[in-house]
Amino acid sequence: MWRLSKKQFALFIFSLFLLSALLFLLYLYTLKPMKDRIEQLESELKTEQTLLKTIQAKQNEQNDERLLSVVELQKRVPVQPFFEQFLLEIEKAEVVSNSLVSNMTFSDGEGVTGAPNEQQEQSAQTNDSEQSPSSSLPSGIKKLSVDLTVQSPSYYQLERFIETLEHAKRIIAVESLSFTGQPELTSLTDEIQPLTYSLTVSTFYAPDLKELKKQLPPIDVPSPSQKRNPFPSLIEE
Repeated sequence: MWRLSKKQFALFIFSLFLLSALLFLLYLYTLKPMKDRIEQLESELKTEQTLLKTIQAKQNEQNDERLLSVVELQKRVPVQPFFEQFLLEIEKAEVVSNSLVSNMTFSDGEGVTGAPNEQQEQSAQTNDSEQSPSSSLPSGIKKLSVDLTVQSPSYYQLERFIETLEHAKRIIAVESLSFTGQPELTSLTDEIQPLTYSLTVSTFYAPDLKELKKQLPPIDVPSPSQKRNPFPSLIEE
């Protein structure tokens, strides 16, 4: 059997130690830096991906907020006349105030007059009015007006009718109001007569903002309740 001398054995052990030292130095100065660099790049990549996702999510959130704000704005001033929505607001005021709209005449304005209210005091047996001064509308804004003839049980229902219109999501302004005071009651048997009055109400739209037509809000149309005419009190069936 072949045997190593002490000198050869020592040389073999020294060679193994030297080889191990060389491999360790190779790992320490070559492979380990490369491994650390790879881990660092992977960590940076994950950080960049997380940052990118955060930015994209923020951008999507901003786009959603912008779309929502545009939709909410168009509920106030749409880019189309939205006659149906205007009619629904009038019908809502009619129902809430227990009134009856007996006649209406529409007119599509060209942005000539404004719409704030100015109330004048009522005097019995005389025509009272709320008349708004004329003013120019902002550029690109048009006005849709309707002349209404309405019958309400009392002055309080008249106020409720007007308040319901003015508190609608869409901007609606009462431009004029005229009515004749009710006769004075002389006995307990006298019946209170309904109050008939005429008023002009207007709403507004911005047809020049054509790029926003795709973001028009939906019209919330109530169920017709199996009726052929969705506006039974506005148009005689």
